[in-house]
Amino acid sequence: MHQKGFIALFLLMSTPLLARAQGRPPADAIDLTKVAIYNSPTDVASWPVTTAITQLKIRPTGDPLEGVSLTFSAQQTWPDTVTGFSGLQYTVWAVWYAAGQWNASGIIQMWRGRPDTGASILSGFAQYWIYDPRWGPGWGHQPVVGERMGFFVTAGDARGVSTGNSVRERSNVVAVSVPAADYGDFSFPSRAHTTTMDFDGDGITDPTVFRRSTGTWYIGQSSTLNGVVIQWGNGLDIPVAGDYDGDGKTDLAVFRPSNGTWYVRQSTTWTVAAAQFGNGQDIPVPGDYDGDGKTDIAVFRPSNGMWYIILSSTHAVVAHQWASAGDIPVPGDYDGDGLTDIAVFRPSTGVWYIRQSSTLTMAAHQWASAGDIPVPGDYDGDGKTDIAVFRPSRGTWYVRLSSTLEMLSSSLAFDEWNDPVVGDYDGDGVTDFAAFGQYFGDPSARWFIRLSGGGVAGRVWGLPGDLPLPR
Repeated sequence: MHQKGFIALFLLMSTPLLARAQGRPPADAIDLTKVAIYNSPTDVASWPVTTAITQLKIRPTGDPLEGVSLTFSAQQTWPDTVTGFSGLQYTVWAVWYAAGQWNASGIIQMWRGRPDTGASILSGFAQYWIYDPRWGPGWGHQPVVGERMGFFVTAGDARGVSTGNSVRERSNVVAVSVPAADYGDFSFPSRAHTTTMDFDGDGITDPTVFRRSTGTWYIGQSSTLNGVVIQWGNGLDIPVAGDYDGDGKTDLAVFRPSNGTWYVRQSTTWTVAAAQFGNGQDIPVPGDYDGDGKTDIAVFRPSNGMWYIILSSTHAVVAHQWASAGDIPVPGDYDGDGLTDIAVFRPSTGVWYIRQSSTLTMAAHQWASAGDIPVPGDYDGDGKTDIAVFRPSRGTWYVRLSSTLEMLSSSLAFDEWNDPVVGDYDGDGVTDFAAFGQYFGDPSARWFIRLSGGGVAGRVWGLPGDLPLPR
């Protein structure tokens, strides 16, 4: 097929393929519905999340930014409220674990222009943040280095009030490990970047194929409808595209089993980053395991059921045993805390085993029949990965929705062969059903996409034998 064929677009219904992304804020790193609220509005979990925290700094006593300082998109738009402080604009909440439970409270009142909370975490949290019984059974708890804590902000005054203000809005909850010496800088994505194969950063999955015969990527950019052709890798490499530099765009990347090396073409600088991590028998399982908005290099080793991960935030290597012989790795954010969870699908029993990062507990669900292909994704748009399978014998998807625990099914199939290529092709934050295959003897390969916003779209993109992405 000549290159012009790669930019042919056809619509089976009038719904456009290129709806703009909504820019949904990232999910809460700690589930507020399971947190005890003290000295603040107890219904804060239900408040609309209208802003995202993008930066958090922790500083020691005596530093110009002592305590916690936050950057978020509504910092200049939330209105001031009339309280005991002139121009009070927002409240900083802390989330901490003590007395056998997660606790939260809106503690530090911030007026416009105040740069930090004051009162450092390691030396002052118990004394200056939660210093009396107003903060429940966990009052007086003093965090230590490495302890996990959460932070978020709400509009207006939330300290010592029951309902909040006329503007009842909040940010997402971010979580960090308390840094040594009370000194740390943490960055977070401005929106939920669950979109795979989003090379132009518009929040929409770009239909992509990898041609193994030449090591060439063919990318159908959703923002321009232009075809981009880039040679990156060879025929034996495994595509592992992801956002390794955290700029909101998918980077070209391959894993080379022959030498266990990852080659990443970073979209921010167009430079090459190479890392030797893994061996020829390992299965690459990239994901954001530390929640910093960057894809982490990771491998699953079938021989011993081990997961080995390089955390991009600290460059530390962590290892977890989580599999039995024959299991298929299916990483995803199943608990919606913004971190990729380690998970496997066991074909012999149809059971999914998930290690939830928010609680470090296991969730197991039977959801498959013999021959099913696992296709996890966020099919209900709640910020959590849903368990799902594609049944080739019927061309049908079966999804266990995390929001309702109900089943969603959809059929979409080609005449000759089908590869599921689920992604968010309309940018609404919901995973769409999609298939790559050949239709009625057409020599080209086509994509059929059932858009979650309504309608079906399709695109001629690739050749039989190409490896479609995402998969």
